[in-house]
Amino acid sequence: ALREDLEASEQAFSDAKDVARELVVTNEFGKIVENNGGNGLNAYTNSDVTVYHYNFPSNRLELWAYLEGSRMADPVLREFYTEKDGPVTEERRMRTDNNPIGRMIEQFQNLMFMANGYHHSTIGYMSDIENISREDCQRYYDENYVGSNFVVAIAGDVYFDDVKKYAEKYFSDIPKGDPKPVETFEPNQLGENRLVMKDPSQPVFVAGWHIENVNHPDFPTYQVIADVLGQGRTSRLYKSLVKEQGIAVQAMSFAGFPGQKYQTGLLVFGIPVKGTTGFEIEDAVLAEVDRIVAEGITAEELEAVKQRTRANFIRGLRGNGGMASQLAWYQTYTGDWRNLFQEVEEIEAVTLEDVQRVAGEIFVETNRTVGIIETEESS
Repeated sequence: ALREDLEASEQAFSDAKDVARELVVTNEFGKIVENNGGNGLNAYTNSDVTVYHYNFPSNRLELWAYLEGSRMADPVLREFYTEKDGPVTEERRMRTDNNPIGRMIEQFQNLMFMANGYHHSTIGYMSDIENISREDCQRYYDENYVGSNFVVAIAGDVYFDDVKKYAEKYFSDIPKGDPKPVETFEPNQLGENRLVMKDPSQPVFVAGWHIENVNHPDFPTYQVIADVLGQGRTSRLYKSLVKEQGIAVQAMSFAGFPGQKYQTGLLVFGIPVKGTTGFEIEDAVLAEVDRIVAEGITAEELEAVKQRTRANFIRGLRGNGGMASQLAWYQTYTGDWRNLFQEVEEIEAVTLEDVQRVAGEIFVETNRTVGIIETEESS
């Protein structure tokens, strides 16, 4: 009887979704944007933020304000269950459950961050996705998607006075709200964290060291270390592991895993060549890390990072989309969009002494988390 009740409930729920679908004009928002010359409509969520973005002709400024003001002030989550039980669960399966690296990285993240919000992956666990209700999401939306918690950036052929006028007219119904920030600081790690996952897939090596967030004075130094260690074909890891030793097909590092808003990680990632294990990659990576701790980096390497930073800064401001996203990023993460224009200076100020001091502080065994996929023959 219990099974019959469950099947009847599932059928009723499926029927209700079909009825609801008849009352919805699917993707109407996107069609309005396209019909008015807009493009690039998209959204994403990462460990720190949710971002919505698109391009619009400048003579559609008022329509933009009307569309955004109304969808932020009073959204109707009409297709909630069809989206949740379709694209969202599918994305979880595709990126994590059915992907060996995705599975390993999720558990690696759980292991690396005990206390702060980065402990959980962005997509959430399958049981959460399956059980969350429309009411749960509406409550979360009402608390957090409020005026005091979002940043709007516009770049293009518009006048400030017009933007202000339309924002006051169409954004005034958005509740200001007062979400309380919560930050739990990571306790000191007492020993190396290690995850070895046996899987019939290719071997992989990943290591992470705890670092402070993007607003910490040492963050530019973390970026320099990550750049010299593993960004691009001139980096030490690429030269040593890929070119000289021929043990990896890929070796890279970056500062800010999985986010930059809270205490975070400097990550090194390596994929071995056929016949090589993640453990061999680990030995080679740690040798390069230890070399930076012992000897620092060269003046030439530091100058090359500074040159790349200047070039990337200019590249990032190409086009209105790049400019708007950069301005929004700095306002959201640092509290002031003007800090965008300090980034190059902050990297310029990093010295060889800074690099060696910071490398010595972070690259210690008790600050390290290691994840390895060990290839196991499938039965």
